Amino acid sequence: MQWNRRNQAIAVVTLVCFFIGLSTTVQWRTQTEIIRQSSATSVDELTATLIQTERSKEALAAQLMELKGQLAKYREGENSKQALQQSLEKTRVAAGLTHVEGPGIVITLNDSPKAQQLETIRKDDPNNYYIHDAYLRELVNTLWTGGAEAISINDQRLISTSEIFCGGTTIFVNGEYIIPPFVISAVGDPKTLTASVNMSMTTLFLKNLRQQYGIVFDVVPSDRIDIPPYRGEVKFRYAKAVQDD
Repeated sequence: MQWNRRNQAIAVVTLVCFFIGLSTTVQWRTQTEIIRQSSATSVDELTATLIQTERSKEALAAQLMELKGQLAKYREGENSKQALQQSLEKTRVAAGLTHVEGPGIVITLNDSPKAQQLETIRKDDPNNYYIHDAYLRELVNTLWTGGAEAISINDQRLISTSEIFCGGTTIFVNGEYIIPPFVISAVGDPKTLTASVNMSMTTLFLKNLRQQYGIVFDVVPSDRIDIPPYRGEVKFRYAKAVQDD
């Protein structure tokens, strides 16, 4: 009787161990399968994420190259625009269409005070007591030759089409009536301009008139001279621009 109970107990324990072992085995296989499936799923997701990341990287690289190209074109356009503006500004300065300042010289001429003394000038040639348009033209040409970059007479800016002429006893510059004293302002190297003026035959003649008849003729260098822009209208009736082939 006791043996049967012992055998029953052993059988029960064996069955319990069997079921525990089976349960453990099934649980282990189940967990292994779960881990395997989970690992497989993670690899697929990582692979898909990696592929998507690479594609995004390629797309961003393409966008970056496109933006760099646009930036290069923008910079090239800005450089061209800046160069064009600088060229335009230089052209405007050369054409006399903009206000300029710089070192240079100032030449002042005026009729002789004796010109009002009729009894005095009757004894000599009256023309020797007055400043004439020819004097202004000669001095202006001398200044251009001496390297002047901008010239004005009584704030009338001189350009390529400017005229200086006399109408009776009146002098006109750019078609505008000007009165003495006549102030010629020139921007350029003061020493060079002064030397150019001093070597001019006109200067020698004017110095002689100053000494004998009392006209005013002064040449003064200056560190800063302001010259206004040309205020008239520039018209070309016959000259036409030629397009380069």
